[in-house]
Amino acid sequence: MEFITIADLTPIIPEIIVFLTACIVLIVDLFAPEKDRAFTLAVTTIIGLVLAMLTETQLHGKDISGFYGTVVADDFSILFEFIYISVAILTVFVSRHYIAENEMNFGEYYVLLLTSVSGMMFMTSGLDLLVIFIGLEIMSISSYILVGMKRNLAKANEAALKYLLLGAFSTGFLLYGISMLYGATGSTLLPEIIAEIQQNGAGNPLVVVGMALVIVAMSFKIAVVPFHMWTPDVYTGAPTPVTGFLSGAAKAAGFAVFVRVLLTGIPLDSPNWKNLLWILAVLTMTVGNVMALRQNEVKRMLAFSSIAHAGYVLVAVVVGSSSAISGVIFYSCAYALMGTGAFGILTIKDAGRIPQTFDDLAGYGKRNPLLALIMTLFIFSLIGLPLTGGFIGKLQIFSAALKDGWIWLTVIAILNSALSVYYYLRVVMFMYMREGALPEGSDLSAKTSGFALTGLIGTAAAVLYLGVFPDEIMELASLSILALL
Repeated sequence: MEFITIADLTPIIPEIIVFLTACIVLIVDLFAPEKDRAFTLAVTTIIGLVLAMLTETQLHGKDISGFYGTVVADDFSILFEFIYISVAILTVFVSRHYIAENEMNFGEYYVLLLTSVSGMMFMTSGLDLLVIFIGLEIMSISSYILVGMKRNLAKANEAALKYLLLGAFSTGFLLYGISMLYGATGSTLLPEIIAEIQQNGAGNPLVVVGMALVIVAMSFKIAVVPFHMWTPDVYTGAPTPVTGFLSGAAKAAGFAVFVRVLLTGIPLDSPNWKNLLWILAVLTMTVGNVMALRQNEVKRMLAFSSIAHAGYVLVAVVVGSSSAISGVIFYSCAYALMGTGAFGILTIKDAGRIPQTFDDLAGYGKRNPLLALIMTLFIFSLIGLPLTGGFIGKLQIFSAALKDGWIWLTVIAILNSALSVYYYLRVVMFMYMREGALPEGSDLSAKTSGFALTGLIGTAAAVLYLGVFPDEIMELASLSILALL
C-alpha cells in the first residue's frame, strides 16, 4: 500500500497553508467578538496569505514534484502563485469597509476568497489534466458564490447564475476534451501526452478534437472571443472587490494554465492551430476594445478592456517563443496589479456613493486627489504608457512577435492598443476636467479607510516598480520558462 509522504506534500505546502487558513477563518468567525470580528478576520486572512508567500520563497529554484509527478513546485508555478496571493491580499485590504457597508458576511467572504486562491494554486501546480480540472473547479465554485454574495441585489444574482451556467458549459468541454486525449494517448499527464503525440503524430481525430475542446474550455476562463459572453455581466453584477479579484487573480490563473498546457501538453506547431489562435487573438483584441468604446459604466468598460488584454496574451501564445512567453508572465503580473487596483479604487465611496458611471467620476480629482492620482497611474499602465508595468509587458510581447516575423499580428495589436487610449483616457478626463453635480446630502468629510489606502498605495508603487525596474521580474519570468521547456 502506498502512503502519502512528506516529499509528496512538499510542493503543495503553500496550498495547504491557504486552505488551513480558510478553516481557521471559519472558526474565528464563530468565536470572535462582534466588535473586533471584521478586523480579526481580515488580519487572520492576511497572515495566512503572507505565510504561504514566505513558503513559496523557500521552494523557489528547487523544482520539486509530488504525487507521482502530477503536481510540481517549479519557478513557473511559484511566480504565478505570488501573483494570486498578492491580488488576494490587496482584495482583503480594499474589501473590509465595502463588506460592512453592503451587509455581506465577513467570514464567508474571506473563506471563499482563500479557497478560490487555493484552487488557482492547484491549477498552476498541476502537471496532470485531472489535477488542473480539480483546481479549476475549486476556484470556479468559490468564485460563483463570491459573485452572488450580495444576495439582495438582483444584478448580482443574475451575474452569479450566468457565471455558473457558462462555467458549467466550459467544464463540460474540458472534461470531454480530457477524456478524448486520455483515449488517444492513454494518459492525463501533460509530459506523457506530448510524448505520445510527438511519437505517433497529432493527426489522430481523438487528439485533434480533444485539443480543440481543451482550448475552448480554457478560452472560456480567460474570456477569449467568442467565449467572452459572461464577462461584462459578471464583472458588472459582482461586488466590486470580487470583480477586481476575478480580473486580476482568476484571469492570471487562466493565463498560467493556458501557457502550461499549450507548452507542455498540447503541441501547436501545426500552421492550422497557429492560424486559429491568430484569428482568436485578433478577434479578442478588436471586439474587446470596440465594445469598451461604447460603455458608460466604468466597471463594464474595464470588463470589456480585460477581454482585449486577453487578446494581447494570445499574441504571445501564437508566437510561442521563450521571450514571448516570458512577456506573458510579466504582463500577467502587471495586469493583475493594475486591473485589481483600478477596481479597488471603485470600491471606495466618493461623497457617500460608489462610482458607477463616468459621470460619477466628474470632479473626483478635486475631491480625492490622492486616489485620483493612483487611478491615473493604473489607467496609464492599462494603456501601456512608459514607466509603468503595462508598457514593459506589451513591449516584450509585441517585440517578440515582430522578431519572429508576425508583422501583421503585431500591427493589429499596436493599433488595438492605440484604440484603447480613447476609452481609458475618458476616466482621467472626467476625474480632472469635468465638474460633477453631487447628490443632496453628500458627505464630503468622509475619510478613506487607511486599510484600503495602504493596499492601493502599495499596488501603485509595485506598478511603478515594474515599469522602472523590470529586470528582476523579467529575469524570474525567463527562469520560469526554463521550467516549462
